[in-house]
Amino acid sequence: MNTYILIYEGFANFEVVIASLLLKSKGDIITIAVDDNPITSCEGFKYVPHKLVKDIDINDVGVLLIPGGDPNELYDKKEVYDLVRRANNEKAIIGAICAGPVHLAKAGIIQDVKYTVSKDERSLKYFNKDNYEGSNVVVDGNIVTAKPTGYVDFGIELGKLISIYDNEEDLKGTINFFKYFKE
Repeated sequence: MNTYILIYEGFANFEVVIASLLLKSKGDIITIAVDDNPITSCEGFKYVPHKLVKDIDINDVGVLLIPGGDPNELYDKKEVYDLVRRANNEKAIIGAICAGPVHLAKAGIIQDVKYTVSKDERSLKYFNKDNYEGSNVVVDGNIVTAKPTGYVDFGIELGKLISIYDNEEDLKGTINFFKYFKE
């Protein structure tokens, strides 16, 4: 079950680092982008994507992650919205954090789904305001959305959906380590 992470100029890498660390136990982590130009994250790291969005075999996508950043970077990228719709049609797990849920809303896949999103974006016209929840993370079917402050819970919930935890003790150990800094 491979995890595809959409990267774009200024994306917030920290929001998907824990998720990718946890999810790699069940498959490869593959970065994808609209083009093959080097990308600089908001933290200042440079990336070159593994693959381009247009080259993705949807049958290889177990999880699709969309980190936050400036949503304007992807607004006119039809291929991104096509990928999101195809992934949803195939029941891939789709995770979006911070401003990332904007792209799920623009793709039209969360009209009937409970979601959360960063404070700055929740008033945008693309969202069904009745389905907004103020939680750090919201799981509704195959869709996981999170506020930027929910990046640890985001990773943990994604891990639950792909069954990375051996048992309840394993889950509690992960929570203690990443949320409460206990070994």
